[in-house]
Amino acid sequence: MRLRYWSKGLAFDTWAGWHASRSPLRTRKACSLSRHSSPLVSLKSHYCLDLSLSNAIFSCEENMRNLTVCALLLLIVFQSDSKTPPRVGECTLGIFTGQATTDGRPLLWKNRDILNGVQKFCYYAPTITMYDTTMSFIANAASIDTTRVYMGVNSAGFAIINGNSYNLNDQMIDGIDDGFIIKIALERCRTIFDFEHILDATSVIGRKDCWNYGAVDAFGNAALYECANYTYVKYNVADSVGEGNGLILRATFSFSGNSDYDGLPRYKRATELVRQRLLTHQGIDPRFILQTLSRDLANPIANPYPLPYNGTQNGRPEGFICVHDSSINRETSRSVMVIRGVLPGEDPRLATIYAVLGQPVLSVAYPLWVESHSVPLVLNQGTYTPMYSQVAARRAKLYTLHDDGEYLDSRYLIGKDSIGVLTYTTPLETTILNAVETYMTSWRQNIPNSSVFAAVQNMLADSIYNAYCRIPLTFPVPPLDMPIAEIELKNYPNPFNANTTIDLSQFAANEPVDIKIYDMMGREIRSFSSAGGDNSHVVWDGRDRDAKSLSSGVYFINAAASGRSATIKALLIK
Repeated sequence: MRLRYWSKGLAFDTWAGWHASRSPLRTRKACSLSRHSSPLVSLKSHYCLDLSLSNAIFSCEENMRNLTVCALLLLIVFQSDSKTPPRVGECTLGIFTGQATTDGRPLLWKNRDILNGVQKFCYYAPTITMYDTTMSFIANAASIDTTRVYMGVNSAGFAIINGNSYNLNDQMIDGIDDGFIIKIALERCRTIFDFEHILDATSVIGRKDCWNYGAVDAFGNAALYECANYTYVKYNVADSVGEGNGLILRATFSFSGNSDYDGLPRYKRATELVRQRLLTHQGIDPRFILQTLSRDLANPIANPYPLPYNGTQNGRPEGFICVHDSSINRETSRSVMVIRGVLPGEDPRLATIYAVLGQPVLSVAYPLWVESHSVPLVLNQGTYTPMYSQVAARRAKLYTLHDDGEYLDSRYLIGKDSIGVLTYTTPLETTILNAVETYMTSWRQNIPNSSVFAAVQNMLADSIYNAYCRIPLTFPVPPLDMPIAEIELKNYPNPFNANTTIDLSQFAANEPVDIKIYDMMGREIRSFSSAGGDNSHVVWDGRDRDAKSLSSGVYFINAAASGRSATIKALLIK
């Protein structure tokens, strides 16, 4: 049976059917197990016995699911022998319910801080098991080990993130780690209550380290779980008022732990930024999280905004900022995920991921959908993915104090002449975010099939990557004839029959512009090179690169130049 323990108004949940007389504290002390300790064998049989006797509480389907989870977790205990050094992960995360967001949809956010910088995003297809079929999902993983994942969303609209917690008196040497727990959750959970079954089971077996988990589902539920080795505390986000109504933020500590609040400056800064946003009566949206929260460089020494920053810190050269522990964008920040969930009753296929690979201040968010059944190759191909390599090349220009890697050169982001990486990446990302909003408005009225999700995802990814590759590696560079800004791309007529004219007047005079046309499958079928200017345009005759006439349908026209990019839909009717 599952027992609920109350302390300071918060619920401690633990699976205690194997010994109902134990409190969570006593359970923690009594069950310090490693994979080599003999109590695990008796625990295995005792735990499975209790599950078999739980028919009074669980339905047959639920009981079978818990037996499946039990078997999986026990298998992992015997396979997992990795040791985690202390204070490695320094993630910052947030959970926002519809009370705090602009459109009522929940948002999950995580900055993943880890020593291993080689990351990727992966699509996991459903797998048929002995008992059932797992759900498909997209998640972040280390390139060298995609069997563990650290944030993601599945086809049921269940999304999960986590971060280390260093003040919960960790007692384990090895055991079940967070990467396995999250992978199992994404494979099998539809609701946060399903995830609680996993926490109940692992509270008996023992979790290797202590973590904070954030989860939302497609039914309007959202919670944060502060998890010690054998107990956990649940916070319903809808009831939270600490950081703001309907939201919870965490760094690498738990409020249910001791007073060693690791990462407290990051938590305070994130709380400050969110409160400032809400005071202006603006809700939280993906753009705010991506462009303000995840990339923030403020530390207790100075708030460097607005850039350029010309101050000095701890005797380092002008413009260098310490990003070791107290800033949200840290030197070990390797990826970001912002997950926009769905409203209750809304199709979970509409859950959207914004995936950032590499140092947040240098990279750009890619929109992803589980319904696409894929992840673009630029985020997934090989150990060192194409986007990882591009960001890594720029990271070497950002951290130039080779014996002092805790300081970045903010002038590489925005220099004294107001030119830098952010001059290019911010408008590019804003254009993509606006494009996604246009698609989502349409898809909420009429959800397309998976091929359309894939086509749009691939088209946007290609647009982002191609524009990013054109960003200079070194600065300053001569300013463009016109400021880098959002582009309003147009073609006329639209729909069209014989041909359509693509207007390039929004680009600077004589500025090289690359135009690419994609079909609904995301395949490039035609490309042009031209130059911008007041009267500049390109005419497309509805043919592919081999001059073959194309069939009627929707096509995507993308135009990009100097870090700016725009995409529109064109309807060919014959």
